[in-house]
Amino acid sequence: MATTGSYFILFFLVLATTGSTSSVVGEIATVLSIDGGGIKGIIPATVLSFLESQLQELDNNEDARLADYFDVIAGTSTGGILTTMISAPNEKGRPFSAAKDIVSFYFEHGPKIFPQGVWPPILGPKYDGKYLHKVLEDKLGETRLHQTLTNVVIPTFDMKKFQPIIFTKSEIANSPHLDAKMSDICYGTAAAPTYFPPYYFENDDGKGNQHEFNLIDGGVVAVNPALIAVSTVTKSVDPSVASIKPLDVKQVLLLSLGTGTTADFAGTYTAKEADNWGLVSWLFHNNSNPLIEMSSEASVIMNDYYIATIYRALGAETNYLRIEVRQSRSKTTKMH
Repeated sequence: MATTGSYFILFFLVLATTGSTSSVVGEIATVLSIDGGGIKGIIPATVLSFLESQLQELDNNEDARLADYFDVIAGTSTGGILTTMISAPNEKGRPFSAAKDIVSFYFEHGPKIFPQGVWPPILGPKYDGKYLHKVLEDKLGETRLHQTLTNVVIPTFDMKKFQPIIFTKSEIANSPHLDAKMSDICYGTAAAPTYFPPYYFENDDGKGNQHEFNLIDGGVVAVNPALIAVSTVTKSVDPSVASIKPLDVKQVLLLSLGTGTTADFAGTYTAKEADNWGLVSWLFHNNSNPLIEMSSEASVIMNDYYIATIYRALGAETNYLRIEVRQSRSKTTKMH
């Protein structure tokens, strides 16, 4: 939904007084959701950097981190990587990365993850993904899902099982095979079809049983994971949110961050232009992916619509804030 700067300030002022480190049990759940979007993850990274700096100032604590304030953090694809960076622990048991350092991560590694001058992926994925996988392994090491400092929700899609796989810390007790390395989870949620190869790995469930995963991008499930995040809150066994009933969003403070919308690009494609398109044109047209772009945009918009409708129907509009950047079409707004 459209927002103003003053509304954003009001939102994190409320957040500062209801963060998970100081809130009354069952009083309110704070949720952060981060969209997928490849290199455009730099947009929510910038918002997160600002938010964390303001919370540090309000609490007079330069060591405060976003994971201290959110009971649940959800992210798809590049949003899943952001989620992990602000929630996975370092050797001191604090978040692996300060939000202000994430923007520089994109500038440093983005050009190598998405090298320029690569031909459209006609006979194979556009990128081999080796550099991305190495960076994730180097940064995250052996860190596993159960070690995150707050409840995280990262969607993926298993192409062999032909169903979504949602890596959620709160579900490990019921599904111990989900307690995978965060580097594997992050690469799996970012393995966008035509951009990166699907990702296969195995994980032990702690009882000697091996479970295999054949993952592709979480955007196949939900580019905007906010609905999944809210549903996670209402069924969580975490005592800080266990009292919240299904759809009781009056007790859920939700901040949803987009990665830049293409919704205003009217006239980019027309029915007349696409009249004779076949498979190749729908997937690769003028160095773009019309089918993927349209599907992703529709998913993002509809998730926002559903959530806004629920919050409005229950008289809790001010508990939901969606921040999205609208730009004119340029290379800077493309996913990769």
